[in-house]
Amino acid sequence: MNADRGDALLRWLCLGTLAWAALVLQAGGFTTSIHAGMAFLDWPLSNGSVNPPGWLTEIDKFAEHSHRLAAAGLGLLCVAIAWAHAAREQRRTPRLAAYALLGLVAAQGMLGGLRVLLDQLNIGGEGNAKALTFAVMHGVNAQLTIALLSGLAVCHLAVWRVARSCTPALRSAGRVAFVAILAVIIAGALMRQSRSTLWVAEPTVTGLFVPSAGEGAAWWLNLLHRSGAVLAGLLVLRFAYGLAREGRRGLAASIAVLLGLQTALGALGLTLPLNPHVRTVHVVTAAALLSLLTVGVLLAHRHEGPLREA
Repeated sequence: MNADRGDALLRWLCLGTLAWAALVLQAGGFTTSIHAGMAFLDWPLSNGSVNPPGWLTEIDKFAEHSHRLAAAGLGLLCVAIAWAHAAREQRRTPRLAAYALLGLVAAQGMLGGLRVLLDQLNIGGEGNAKALTFAVMHGVNAQLTIALLSGLAVCHLAVWRVARSCTPALRSAGRVAFVAILAVIIAGALMRQSRSTLWVAEPTVTGLFVPSAGEGAAWWLNLLHRSGAVLAGLLVLRFAYGLAREGRRGLAASIAVLLGLQTALGALGLTLPLNPHVRTVHVVTAAALLSLLTVGVLLAHRHEGPLREA
């Protein structure tokens, strides 16, 4: 292996897995968007089979079963990543990140299974709080898994080997922006899984960010997700501006473009309640934005603390 170029096998394994993970997230997001999460009442098999009748012809069964199959493939890829890092990676931090990634993916599978097995359709009762809790955790953990995978992948790129740490103020701005976007994602997951999104029939600037209908928890969730996104967006732009001033203009521009796209998709999704594709892409773009923030924060901390040896 050429030390200056890094380990090509680890690099392409991480990048390929990242691309596959995006497909898994898209499949899961679409499943939620069309409310097909309970197309099959059992897990991990679907109607007791890996090839259940109707999954290639019925959209709800296709969405859910294809998501399960793709997720199983992601699990195998993460096993390969952990094994390859144990065998080939000498740096301690990337090895630990690879093991943590495998743990997150294993947890993701269990969360998805519990969401199905503890659903009201399976256990009865008047409420569905258990399934909702695991569904939200499943959605948020998916975002964190892709963010961690992105951070692991960047450790094998040339940009990592030439990076230098940034100012303390910029490192702090990156951490704050990451937490703010994650909070908005959690609120969005609660909205999606509880089906409490308050749609906008005639969009106005105020109506898009401050719900003009609804009450109680649904109204507050929508307010936190929509108006919270404005505050989080400003924090992200502050971090991106700092990155640009440090010379990382490409990364800064990518973050800014993704932020603009995510905002536009969110607004469009609120006006198109019958279109699941916009909301699905909104979920995938959120993961891309969180992942780029992760990369930016890691690069900003390149020679700080536990990342020094990585």
